[in-house]
Amino acid sequence: MFALLLLSLTTSDPRPGEARLPLAPRAVSAALPWNHGPGTSGGGSSTLSGETLAKGKLAWSLRSEFTTYEDTSRAEAEAIALAEGEFDALESAWVNMLALEYGLTDDLQLALTVGHYSGSNFIDAEEDGLGGAESATADPSGVTDTWLDVKYRLQKGPRGHLAWLTGIKLPTGKDDETLDNGEELEPSSQPGSGSIDYRAGLAWSRFLDARTTLDASGVYTIRTAHDGFAVGDRADLGLALAWRLSEDARAARTWTVFGELAGTWLEEDVERGEENESSGGTTVWLAGGVRLRFGSVASLSLAPALPIVQELNGEQVEAEARVALTLAYTP
Repeated sequence: MFALLLLSLTTSDPRPGEARLPLAPRAVSAALPWNHGPGTSGGGSSTLSGETLAKGKLAWSLRSEFTTYEDTSRAEAEAIALAEGEFDALESAWVNMLALEYGLTDDLQLALTVGHYSGSNFIDAEEDGLGGAESATADPSGVTDTWLDVKYRLQKGPRGHLAWLTGIKLPTGKDDETLDNGEELEPSSQPGSGSIDYRAGLAWSRFLDARTTLDASGVYTIRTAHDGFAVGDRADLGLALAWRLSEDARAARTWTVFGELAGTWLEEDVERGEENESSGGTTVWLAGGVRLRFGSVASLSLAPALPIVQELNGEQVEAEARVALTLAYTP
């Protein structure tokens, strides 16, 4: 991805005589790297933008992301746990996020992101030590942790916008959800992990011509331990290509279509120094989407996605599909 980014930095500008139009309004570019689904947005749906807000500008977005997982019955979960020692399954996850951004200068912006997580039919199965297995269920839900981010634009001009992102996650989310047997869920399955985490990365955006934009981003998240449990570190890469269907960028309504590749790598979780071999792995999502822009202040994006690569460690339930709906507003 970064090789393509560097190559694009040296490609030609739009054809002579073509106006360099402002990029269409996009969803706020803060990210929420949870195990149950990232929530970033750039020219695609999960790719960060290299642009920053103008000084004094305030933007907000609402993003709703729904992910389904392969169907696993309680009996199937217990059978896997009997062979592996333990096994977790989830039917679906729904994350709703509110993100606010403010342009402190033309090249420096601040962001705050918080959300609400709802998991459906979570199954926790364990070998009982007596030749059998037992399980418990839950529908965990609650407010997520809060991310505070700073984005600084390092470069702007004909070769695009290149920005540096850094952020800190505060443990403001709910982290005491329980199974129906009274036991607490692990931090990786809670709405909030209870830990203070950090992330940093790069995002880049540029016009390939007057109607086509390319975005690329990479972010690494460092997770810290809380009560002896550390959710695995995370890396997110995204590459998105968007094309505006409408000829007039200043029309009251314009349509844009986009395609995107989004990859996520998760390190194994660690509990009191012992790695969970059935956690972590790599997933690559292929998304296609459409964005409707209302003037220069608002946009609505719909982006269904399918996993084309899932290389998960140990025994884990696989994702089947994901869909994201995002409303962004920049007055």
